[in-house]
Amino acid sequence: MKKVVAVLAVLLIAGVVLTGCSVKALKESDVSFADGMVENVLVAETERNYDMWSKDMDDTMLKAAPKNTFQEGMDSIRGKIGEYVAGSKKFSAAAESKESISVQYVAKFTNEEQVKVTIAFKDVNGQKKIIGEGYDSQKLRGK
Repeated sequence: MKKVVAVLAVLLIAGVVLTGCSVKALKESDVSFADGMVENVLVAETERNYDMWSKDMDDTMLKAAPKNTFQEGMDSIRGKIGEYVAGSKKFSAAAESKESISVQYVAKFTNEEQVKVTIAFKDVNGQKKIIGEGYDSQKLRGK
């Protein structure tokens, strides 16, 4: 369980580090592709539906979070912040680097009103794929 969370965190950190070199701020309209994909991920995690969750992931994410550890990984995060309130996410920021695009939202969960959700994307064979996912909140930081 902790391994899955750690791997997802490492992937997200790697995405953030990669975006550290010549970062370009983007508007919400620049990342309109992300909205539906992020909503799908959040709802899939709430429903613990791996097939729904995995449809937009790249191969590295699929290897980092295989189906047999998906439920345990989601339970560890959602045990603290609760379940995603569908449709509650609001665009916060986006940045593009040479390697990826990171999009941030603030979303409501049943146990916490403001959770920062960051999803990193990359072009894979002409399609946007999710390469990283991260959450940040008071409860997740233990405050």
